[in-house]
Amino acid sequence: MASGMRRFPRGIADLRTTPGWALHRLADDRIELCSPDGGVYSRISVPSSPDWYAAALHHGYVVCFYGPQLGVRTPPEQYTDAKRLEEFRTTRGRGLVAGGIIAYRNNR
Repeated sequence: MASGMRRFPRGIADLRTTPGWALHRLADDRIELCSPDGGVYSRISVPSSPDWYAAALHHGYVVCFYGPQLGVRTPPEQYTDAKRLEEFRTTRGRGLVAGGIIAYRNNR
């Protein structure tokens, strides 16, 4: 599933490390998810959270989710955290979310 990522259904989930995948923090504070073949799978700007970055650096890994409707794109209406969570739960309930524990690299 999803090149080493595992399904993330409701209930018990079996997330594991995904060899070869890496999440990079770039010099301009965007983050970039790279696939095992070294290609850029995704590159986005996200709100900065010093606590999140500190935890990612400390542990060396982050959890990444893959699938439709995960809040990466913003719908035209007011998009609150509650709506984002509802959308994630709905998509996860349909079996459309996969995830993995990904190595974190700070390239700043």
